Order: sequence, then C-alpha cells, then structure tokens
Amino acid sequence: MRYFIVLLLIVSTASAASPTAAANSAHAFSAPALTQNERQWLLAHPKIRLAFDDSLPPYSFVDKKGQFSGIAVDIIDALSKKLGIAFYLQPKTSWLNYISAVAEPQVDIIATMVDRPALLPWFNFTHPYLTKSLVIMAHKNDSSIDDRGDLSGKTVAFASDFEFSSQIKVKIPSLKPLVVPSMLACLQAVERKKADACITFSGTAQYLLRKHQLSDLQFAGFYERNTADESMAVRKDWPILTNILQKGLDSLSESEMNAIYFKWMPPGNPMPGFESDPADSRVSKIAWWQAKAPSDWFKYLLPFLALTGYIVDRKLKIRKKTQSTPKEDHHGQSYKQLQSDFERMMLKRTTELNTRERKFRNLVENLNRDYFFYQRDRQGNMTYVSPSVAFVLGYEPLNFGVNFRKYLTTHPANRRIDMILESCGQGVPTPPYQLEFFDSEHKRRWLEIADAPVYDEYGNCIGVDGLAFDITQRKQEEERLIWLSFHDELTGLANRRLFSERIQQAIPLSNRTCMPFAVLYLNVDKFRWLIDELGHAAGDFALKHIAKKLAETIRESDIAACLGEGEFALLLPDTDVNASSNVAQKLIRNLNEPITFGMKLVSMDITVGISLYPRHGSTPDMLLHYADASMQYAREKQLGYSATTET
Repeated sequence: MRYFIVLLLIVSTASAASPTAAANSAHAFSAPALTQNERQWLLAHPKIRLAFDDSLPPYSFVDKKGQFSGIAVDIIDALSKKLGIAFYLQPKTSWLNYISAVAEPQVDIIATMVDRPALLPWFNFTHPYLTKSLVIMAHKNDSSIDDRGDLSGKTVAFASDFEFSSQIKVKIPSLKPLVVPSMLACLQAVERKKADACITFSGTAQYLLRKHQLSDLQFAGFYERNTADESMAVRKDWPILTNILQKGLDSLSESEMNAIYFKWMPPGNPMPGFESDPADSRVSKIAWWQAKAPSDWFKYLLPFLALTGYIVDRKLKIRKKTQSTPKEDHHGQSYKQLQSDFERMMLKRTTELNTRERKFRNLVENLNRDYFFYQRDRQGNMTYVSPSVAFVLGYEPLNFGVNFRKYLTTHPANRRIDMILESCGQGVPTPPYQLEFFDSEHKRRWLEIADAPVYDEYGNCIGVDGLAFDITQRKQEEERLIWLSFHDELTGLANRRLFSERIQQAIPLSNRTCMPFAVLYLNVDKFRWLIDELGHAAGDFALKHIAKKLAETIRESDIAACLGEGEFALLLPDTDVNASSNVAQKLIRNLNEPITFGMKLVSMDITVGISLYPRHGSTPDMLLHYADASMQYAREKQLGYSATTET
C-alpha cells in the first residue's frame, strides 16, 4: 500500500494547493440524473403549467406572433428537452393573479421570480439563473444625471406593473413620475424629451436600443444594482419538481447557455454607448486563459490518478494471494519494482504539472510593457493584476487592483464602467472598450480593454479575464488628426472648413435674437513681397505674429481663422456696422506696426473687408464672398477698410 499512500499524498497536496480545482473536479464528474422516484413523479404528472412575464424583453415577452420569446423562454425550452417535461404555457396575466393561481392551484411554475421571504408560503425556488439590475437611461445630450441622487426634481419615466415601480416615488419623493405602459415607451419618452430619465433593466435597455435603433439615448448610471436575481418559482406542495428543475439547470453546459444569451444579446453588437470595433475577436483570443489556468489542471488529472492507483492496488493484491511461498522472494522483488515504477511515474507527472504552471506564470508575469493582464470576480473586484501594470501606469499590482476606480479620469467614456462591469458579471461578452486613467505621475493614459467572461462547469459566470492595452499614443495621434482637419497647423487658428461651420451655427442664433453679426476679411498686402525678399521663414513668422495679435484683439466669443497665404477672417457675433468698423480700425492700427525679422524691420499693410448678416448674405459662402469683395474695394481705393463693394 506504500505506493497508494504516495498517491494520496499527491492528491492531498494538489487539493490543498488548489481547493477550487478539487471542488470543480468533484462536480464535473457528478452528471445530473433523475432518481427513480423523480422519474416516476414526472410520469404521474404529464401536464405541468408554466407562466411567463409577457413584457420584459429580452428575458421573456410576447412577440408579434403572440408567442412567448426571450432568454428565459429558450432556457425553459432547453430544460423541456433535457428532462422530457411538457410545459403548458398559461395566458398572460398580472403577477398578483399568478400568485392567486398558484395558491388555488391553477399554475405550477412561474418562470422568473425573485426569491423573497414574503413569497415562501406559496413557492419553492431554484437557484437564481438570471440577474438583472435597474439602470438610468438619459438623453445623450444630457450630462446632468450620473446616479440616482441626480433624479431629484427631474421627470422620470418608468413602466407600471413592476415591483420596483411602486417604490420609486417613495425612495425619491421630489421626482416627477411619468408612468408609461411598457419599457419601450419609457425609453421613447426620454428620446422624445417628454422625460429626463427612464428607469429600466440593463438587459432590457440594451435589447430595445438595438432593436428599435434608439440612438439618442445613453446609460447615465445605476439606479439599483443586482435588483433581481431571478429563479424559477414552483408551487409549495411540489418540492420534488424544484429539485428536478435544479438538476436540469445544472446540466446546461457553457456552450448551451452562451448560445441562448448570444441569440438575444449578440457579442458583436455593442451595448448602449459602446463603440463598435472590428477587433471584437480579441475577446475570444484570450478565452483560453479561462480553461488553462494552472489551478484547473488538477481537476482533469485527479480522477486519472485515483483510477490508476486503484487498478494497480487491485492487481498487486490479486497477485499476492495467488503466489506460492517458494516464489515469495521473486514476487516481492516484482512488487518493489512496480512500486518504484509507480513512484517514478507520479513524480514525472507532478514535475510536468509544475513545469506547465511555471511556464504559465512566467508568461503572465513577463507580459509586454504595453499591456497587462487582470482578473475580476462577478462583483467587479480585481482579484489579480499582472506586474506589467507598473510599466503601463506606474502602480503596484495590489495598489491598482484595490484602487483602480480612483484612478479613472472624469472623461465621459468612463461613465460606462458600471454597466460594463455589470454585463461582464452576468457573463455577457462585450466588445473591446476604452477607458482613460491617471497614471502614477497624474498623466492621462488611454487603455483599450478586452474582457472575456469565465464560466464554471455548470455554465455559471464566475468572473472575468481581461487584457488592458496602452493606446495613449494612438489616441493622441487620432486627436491630432481631428484637430488638423479643423485648424491651420502653423497658426493654430480655425481653417476655412471650421470657420464656415461657425458662420452656419451663428445664422439661426442671429435669427432668434434679431441681432446681426459681422464677417471680416483681412489681407496682408505685402505678404508675397515678404516671402520673395526674406523667404518662407519670414512669411511663417509674420503669420504667427498676426495670429497672436488677432487673439489679443478679439473677444472670447469671436472666431479667428487663417484662410490661406496672408488671408485671415473674423466672425463677430452680435456686431453691427459701427461696431465692426471700430474693430477693423483697431486691427489696422495693431497690425500695421512694424515687426523685426532677423536684422530687418518689416512693416505690413492690412486691408479689411466687412460683411453683415443678414444684409449682405444668408449663407457662409455669400458672406465670405461679400467680405472679400469689400476688402478688394478698400484696397483699390486705399481706404484701409470697407463695408461696401462700390462707391
């Protein structure tokens, strides 16, 4: 038995080193099966009546064909096939009527219900299989709502016939309730600006926003997290049916649960406010970490070791009983040889496992300086952060894992973090997303994050594995390109495109206020001579000088633009002809002062043309054209500035 003691020691050591793996191994080989008593009970009850919520997509709802659809419906359908149960769906009714129907009894199972103490006199409950949280949805242009506390004084829409609906006014007495008939009507009320916010379930919001293309809404914050951990509620006098259903739920594999969730919440479709990214495949690329963690390898090896030890032990016992006394020494040597071989085999297998674990750990611990690996539990708490976070953000792994929320900036993109953690905690895959953090030197750093839910052998989400990539340089380059598309690189002023857009925006404002605005067109008359005489460096110097003088002269509400070589423009809101003439005179005085370039003193002659809205045009092009013509007229007549194109 010495070799078997070695086996037990190894098994004990493995179990102590990885208790989770040992526990998982035990469950992995206990295939759910109905007892004889349970099978006989099902035969005696061929008709089991089941009720669904009919108005909560994508969990359960009545579709256009009048049939029940949704995640819970598909799960029930899968249980029906696995357990051989024929469920008979009951007509839609209110939850209070359902409770009465169970008490009579007219209904046997309610597919989705929260296990509450007040319901225990009527129901037995399975373990929860759906998790829902209440969220606040607001208009995308509304930044005044971040959490439940901001709903005070706001008009808040919510659907009737839900338990949380009756508590909203109690919890926030100062809000203005807008009761609507459905979750879709709730979201539409916010989109049409009949309400400031809508309170709904997170999964429902994601499904309806995608299905009905409600693009003007955004996630504002959580109203209440983990509001409803939904179970199957079974009539109190049928506890055996509760056990049968629980066995069926436990038998649903990870792939089966994923297929159901992905049908209603496709991983390739972004959640509300997310940016669609073709790099969605990164989520699946890191999924192998889920199954290949060193702590899980033991659950596959332990049954093999136990079986091997049992077989060898039995063979040795049989040999010992059948051997004769004269051959005892010979077989004793064989026994010792077999024992020695077995010990060497176990040592080899243990060494291989240690080597694999060491390779895995080295891979994680020595990740590139541009990214780091982490793990989170279902509650969103980080349980592991790889050391390379110190290269990316400058924090120690433990420090970042505990305080990562404190290091988030106030960038609007970070407002999605609670919804992201909630969805991942429910096992819903999400496309890669971006967050902005402060590093240890308080500099802003952008991370692109790819998360992959981790499931146990029963298909339950137990956490998240993720990779965070430093994309700060890429974001800066993108922002630089966007800035260059609207600005002149040399002077930093608006370019013609941005200037025209600002004029277009000023037109409706002027119509509402009945106040005119002016467009000034400036020309540096000696600019071409300056380049010919002193070179392009002198021209660049002059353009920067003029841009600086313009910024010092105009108001904060005014817009200055560089339109080309030696040509500038100004947009002056709420300005009439007299005020614009005063500005033109001031500009000519300031800009006609000589400047020094190198060893030479250079003077520049500035000519200004003026156009007024609505007198001289109704579009940006018309106003710019008239201001240019006025400038040409002023230069021909040597007037300095002009608000007209003719005498």
